[in-house]
Amino acid sequence: MSITRERLPGDQMPRNTTLFRSRPTRQETATAASALERELRAAGLSGLRPALGGDDEEPHVTLNGIDAVTAAELARLLRKGMRRTYKIASDLHAALLSHGLEDFPTPYVHNASIHLGDVSVSTADRLALILGAPPQPDLPDLPDWPEAQQVYERLNTAFVKATRGGFMDMHLHPYCQRCDHDPAITLGELKVRTARRLVTALQYGA
Repeated sequence: MSITRERLPGDQMPRNTTLFRSRPTRQETATAASALERELRAAGLSGLRPALGGDDEEPHVTLNGIDAVTAAELARLLRKGMRRTYKIASDLHAALLSHGLEDFPTPYVHNASIHLGDVSVSTADRLALILGAPPQPDLPDLPDWPEAQQVYERLNTAFVKATRGGFMDMHLHPYCQRCDHDPAITLGELKVRTARRLVTALQYGA
């Protein structure tokens, strides 16, 4: 059943979901469904109807099936709301290319963060140097564990300094004889603020 009651003074939902100190109650879930329905109507998406489901122990909000037009409009609105995140991902890609890192994966947006991907050890070393790491001897064509580990640590140190304490989850994958994959470093997701600081460091120097 669709939630269509009148708006009450206490119905306004906080934007920060961490204000739910524990698992939301059924009443809180109903209030959230009402707030979502109001915003959907305001955006012209009245065909998308939130409904309260579940029981008192596991309440949840469900959405009805929607047609392609409504789905496309919802996607457009969500993308518009994430415009800043997409812009930073695009700026980051351009900044990386400006430094000649053509083999760097294209940053993409997922789960409200900016994701990078796998880079070769030599590319990671070049990025570390761009971000202010001190030069080191040329890497061999196929860096072994010690050299790859040094690059990993150099990049991590340079990244933290260039982004003023920003965090990037990184994983080192050494050469695997069984699968014959070259060593690589996985660069994980960046929060939007950290990505913006990385763009500034690449554009104007760390």
